Amino acid sequence: MSNAAKNTHHGSFSHAFLPGLILGLVIGAVAGAFLPDFLGGNKIPPPTGDSVPGEVRTQDGEAPLTDDQIQDMIDDAQGAAGDLIDDAGEAAEDLIDDAKEALPTGSPAGG
Repeated sequence: MSNAAKNTHHGSFSHAFLPGLILGLVIGAVAGAFLPDFLGGNKIPPPTGDSVPGEVRTQDGEAPLTDDQIQDMIDDAQGAAGDLIDDAGEAAEDLIDDAKEALPTGSPAGG
């Protein structure tokens, strides 16, 4: 008789608790996914300070660079890169010339 009691108890567990657990997990997942968005309110903070709409400032509070200033910086960087390339080419030519001068000029001994 104790076996019959265990089987009915085990059967009621699987017929009542497991479906309730699964249903609770599904409802909890849906609620966790959607309720924070509904209850969260406005996510955009109100403007603070003396900022003007449409005005862009850097982190330091300075106005951003103008297009002319940016173009000048680009031109300076390109000029500096060109100078570095020229210097590297001249240094490579000097190394090649030094290596050629260091080579022996006589014919190989023997033979």
